[in-house]
Formats: sequence, structure tokens, C-alpha cells
Amino acid sequence: MRLIVFILFIIGLTSCGVTNTSYDYDEQQDFLVYKTYAFYPEMNSGLSELDHKRLIQVTEKVMEVMGFVKSETPDIYINFKTTTVKAPSRNSIGVGLGGGGGGGVNIGIGGSIPIGGPETYLELTTDFVDTKRDELVWQAIAEKRFNPNGSPNAHTDFFKRIIEKSLSKYPPKKKK
Repeated sequence: MRLIVFILFIIGLTSCGVTNTSYDYDEQQDFLVYKTYAFYPEMNSGLSELDHKRLIQVTEKVMEVMGFVKSETPDIYINFKTTTVKAPSRNSIGVGLGGGGGGGVNIGIGGSIPIGGPETYLELTTDFVDTKRDELVWQAIAEKRFNPNGSPNAHTDFFKRIIEKSLSKYPPKKKK
């Protein structure tokens, strides 16, 4: 019984930290020309005012580490859009029932039982828009489990993790 509880704990622990991320970009673009950035002036991220501020602050720190400089005349605009989705719990316990009889006849039944209530996922779309051409040149879409009732520190940590993951593949590597 202790082994089952331990296995369920490990599965639950690892499933909470996964950030599903996809990337798309203009393959013709030389991303090394971008050195400065600003946030899109008319951004509507879909977040609360406090979470929007957290997202901006976290992004500013990550962009600085990446070597970008915030500017009034930027090379790129950064735009955010979020969608929140409630989904049934992705954690479940497998249940099986089997039996065997003589003569090579076996019967089995299986299924799963969901654990916990619905989960909230936040999908964050990060766009980099070339300011001179007014064209989208790079995009990341990241989805991660989100606790809307979490503490302010938990929200800041959430945005730090999702932004780091979102920007981890920027600039894209040129295919040879």
C-alpha cells in the first residue's frame, strides 16, 4: 500500500510542473538584428491588473538576461494574450479486475478513476512583432497548470517559469 501511495505522489508531483510549449517563427528572419524591445502599447493580456504587472516585471528581467534593452524606439514589440481553461483532473488511478479459468479462458476489465476536482490551465501566447514592418516574426504558446487562488509569490513564480520556458527557444536555431 505504501508503494502505491508513493507512486501516486511522484506522479502528482511531476505532472504539476509540466509546461507544454510550441513555437513558430519566420524562417527568413535574421533574429540577431533585434536588440531592443518594448511592450505592445495597446496590450490586453486577459490577466488581472496585478498578474499583468507580474508578467511584465518577470519578462523584463528575462529579456535583460537575454541581452535585450528596453527602448522607446524598439526593434520588436512584445505582446501577450492569455486564455484560462478548466479541465477535468488529468490524474487518475487505474483499476483492473481479472480472472482466469481452466481451458485458456481469461476475462479482464479495466478503467480509471479521476483523482481531484477540475484543474485550471493558463495558456500564454507570447508574440514578437517587428516594429518596422509591423509583422509577427516569432511566437511561443505555453500552457501550464495555474492556481488562480495562489499567493502573490506563487503567481510571480508561475509567470517566471512560464516565461523562461516560452523564451528558452529564442532566438530560433537556423536549420542547416
